[in-house]
Amino acid sequence: MGLWKLGKRSEDRLKGVKPQIDEITRRALQLSELDFGVTYGLRTEEEQRALVDAGKSQTMKSRHLTGDAVDVVAYKDGSVSWEIADYVTIAEAFRLASIELNIDVEWGAAWLAPLSKYDSAKEAMQVYVDTRKSQDRRPFIDGPHFQLPW
Repeated sequence: MGLWKLGKRSEDRLKGVKPQIDEITRRALQLSELDFGVTYGLRTEEEQRALVDAGKSQTMKSRHLTGDAVDVVAYKDGSVSWEIADYVTIAEAFRLASIELNIDVEWGAAWLAPLSKYDSAKEAMQVYVDTRKSQDRRPFIDGPHFQLPW
């Protein structure tokens, strides 16, 4: 369990998100074995359009537009990490926080069901990947993304 604390930038990026995603993000940080920060919370339509136009997002129906989502960044050994294994670690903390707080949360690397429905974040991602492959569809893995369900 980490002794992490959100920095000012992360605190600023949580402004405007729904209380449930704020609460689960803060609890996940307390439970996480890996430090992380918040890179995105609430977005304007213009910000979302720019991300779609740049190919960094696939939809204009993003949960960020309603304050129901956060994107995080992993910090490992004092540096930013984009390794999926680090996001599996963070997702496990979100899964545990979800169960503890009784707030469903979906993960961008396991789009089929809330994390609490699985025995681990790793299992959730594997089930999603296997399902997509069985449908002859490419999995869309967005490891830093967490959202409240629709």
